[in-house]
Amino acid sequence: AVQSSAPSGSGMTKVANAWLATLDETQRTKAVMAYDIPARRDWHFIPKARKGLPIKEMSRPQRELALALLKSGLSQKGYVAATTIMSLEEILRELEKANPRMVRDPELYYVSIFGTPGVGANWGWRIEGHHFSSNFTLGKGGEIASTPNFMGTNPAEVKAGPRAGLRVLAGVEDLGRQLVKSLSAEQRVATIFTNTAPNDIYTAAEKKVKPLAANGIAAEKLSAEQAATLQKLIEE
Repeated sequence: AVQSSAPSGSGMTKVANAWLATLDETQRTKAVMAYDIPARRDWHFIPKARKGLPIKEMSRPQRELALALLKSGLSQKGYVAATTIMSLEEILRELEKANPRMVRDPELYYVSIFGTPGVGANWGWRIEGHHFSSNFTLGKGGEIASTPNFMGTNPAEVKAGPRAGLRVLAGVEDLGRQLVKSLSAEQRVATIFTNTAPNDIYTAAEKKVKPLAANGIAAEKLSAEQAATLQKLIEE
């Protein structure tokens, strides 16, 4: 009754209020903040302490409603990717168990509500932790902004154990590689503008970013088959 089949302001509002209704006073103090608080723009995808109520401090019904809120903003495919990214923390905990300074916990994802959820009100919500951040802002006129949103994965491929072979973002990686491998020698000269991989995400977690330089090849310079692969990559 509280899940939405597609992203919509009314669906998000309904789920957010259902979740809020289950919180005690201590939980609400952590979870609910003013709409215009600077923390609403303080997002990141690294493991760190955050504002909000962590999943590990919720009861099972509260967790289910928190996940329903996440589902209200994502497609089914996006929801599966997001929850799988969260679960990778268990694998990282095993891989990094020799380093006690690294805290890996699939329950250290924080839920925050900014403002008062309601139709005709400005409010927002965020679910965030290591390698995942989903931010939604709802305007009183019915507008919805779904930015910033971030999905990363570590490990990119699980190499051993019962989940060996798991690649959460395989679609993006494989389609990107397929597109590059299809380029002619002439197209590659225009497309591959550096042979040095970036150290991190170009725009990192900046609150305001400018458009990147227009490097690369124009889509109109691609063949019909290459353009179709590009469209699949964008849709992925």
